Amino acid sequence: MSTTGATDRPSPTEHADRPAQAPPVGAAPGERPVGYWLKLVDRLIDQSLDDVFLRTGLTRRHWQVLNMIRDGVSDATTVDSVLSPFAAVGGAGAAGQAAGVSAEISDLQTRGWIAQGGTGWEVTVAGQHAYHDLLDAVSITRERLAEGITREQYDRTIATLEQMARNLGWAPGA
Repeated sequence: MSTTGATDRPSPTEHADRPAQAPPVGAAPGERPVGYWLKLVDRLIDQSLDDVFLRTGLTRRHWQVLNMIRDGVSDATTVDSVLSPFAAVGGAGAAGQAAGVSAEISDLQTRGWIAQGGTGWEVTVAGQHAYHDLLDAVSITRERLAEGITREQYDRTIATLEQMARNLGWAPGA
């Protein structure tokens, strides 16, 4: 307890071995705050997908880039700007390639999965085959994640997380 007697709470230097973030007021003993669950689930999703991609020598970033190009985003700068919230900030890349995705684009091109077309990057036939093989493995991970959760529960969770983001200043398209 505080040695000043001004409050019933411990001073910031007392109980330094306890977690800094306390459960919200009214939470049951042992209940963890939302930040704990967000970080844990994010880390576990990353680990599960890393296991899928490491077997192929890829990263989750490769998968994201391949998906975006497959969905019709054909220039590296646009791919990079869309994916930038998920990666560390990078500088300018070489010859029209954003630094954030230039290594992945180069690797996907070397594998023969993407090629420059008339309008920018395009997924090749080999890339389509690789995409579907990877999609099968990614789908298994997504199914594990949603196991025991109804569509209604999932939709409610997404809506709640979106509202929390809005409450903290996020806006769609930002």
